[in-house]
Amino acid sequence: MNRAKRGCHGWVRGAGTGALCLQALFGWTHSACAQPDGTPVEATPARSISAFPTRLAITVVADQHPLATLQQRVSSWFTDGTQVTVAVTSEVDEERLLASTPSEVRVWILPLRPERALVTFSSVTPQTPARHLVREVRLRNGLDDLGLERLASVIHSAFVALRDGADGVERAQAERELGEAGVTPGSKRAPVELAARMVEPRPVPVAPSQSSEIRRAPALARETPIWLLLGAGYGGRLRGPESLGHGPSLALGLQLPSKRAAIDLLVSGQFLFRSAFEAELFEASVQTTALRFQFGIEPALGSSFFAQALVGAGADIAQVHASSLPTSGTAHRLPHSTGTQLRSAGELTLGVLRRGELLDLGVYAQLNFLLEDVHYSATTDTGEQRLVTPWPIQPGLFLQGRFRSAL
Repeated sequence: MNRAKRGCHGWVRGAGTGALCLQALFGWTHSACAQPDGTPVEATPARSISAFPTRLAITVVADQHPLATLQQRVSSWFTDGTQVTVAVTSEVDEERLLASTPSEVRVWILPLRPERALVTFSSVTPQTPARHLVREVRLRNGLDDLGLERLASVIHSAFVALRDGADGVERAQAERELGEAGVTPGSKRAPVELAARMVEPRPVPVAPSQSSEIRRAPALARETPIWLLLGAGYGGRLRGPESLGHGPSLALGLQLPSKRAAIDLLVSGQFLFRSAFEAELFEASVQTTALRFQFGIEPALGSSFFAQALVGAGADIAQVHASSLPTSGTAHRLPHSTGTQLRSAGELTLGVLRRGELLDLGVYAQLNFLLEDVHYSATTDTGEQRLVTPWPIQPGLFLQGRFRSAL
């Protein structure tokens, strides 16, 4: 009987313990599925993406403004509405390198040498403490097109890592990494002085995820240093006696990166519709197809505007139709300019274009040079007679829209 009581008592005590466990489990589940005010939610992620800043503020330390396209390059990586701003300063405010605000993610780009740059990231949200990243980026020729594209890819990947909570360190760790790179938070230094102290900087230790991101950045940049150009436009040019020639144009080529200005290599063609004119003793019409090989540069004028200068050479293929005018004078007249003419030509083009995310728009002034003697003549009863001569220098104006695609 005593054994039975002891066994029953042990069962009751075990049941009490199980009940407590069930009660604790239910309480944990309820607390995990409810907010502090009791409102149920599905889950609470490690970092709330909705509260993460949607503005990216980039500050670049540079004596001049060589990064006219950096804002456009970084913005092209984002499709979620993230706003990107770029500012340039001639002085490093190292006290602000790790400053953070809930309204934006702050990024500083510190060029150490032409081959290296240090990039810092700082973010904070109302629900989470400040997080930082320090990344060292290898460059080839400083802040040229290739370097800017590489920086843009690293900035995007770091922003996503901070937003998703997949990466980031506390301020103390970021300060240690800055110190190992030669930057001491809490002071100000001009870019030249900063670079002088970093002639032989120590490598910045990074987490495995950071290392893999830096290794992927050059591969991404190598895929986009050369751009494929495809342009379509409409324009006209004054030709003198041959009257105004106008029609559509097409251009296809490549844009190569360069330290000072992008280099353009193009093949272009323009179809000038047939136009009629009078050449004294006969009527004529001409239809011209202009083919050109062009070489040029595109220096930056601002964040979105660029100048373009092109030098071209090629030929005008002119198809001429001519017929004698009825007259009571000389009976025998034969125009000699009928048929197809191949006219060698040169070209000089100057323009201004505005680059957009998908389409570039430009307006161009042009001079076409006929490199050989072009004229209309006829055989009459009195002998060979030279009638009219098209202008040897023909000014023109045209508009063009252009698509750019990275190779």
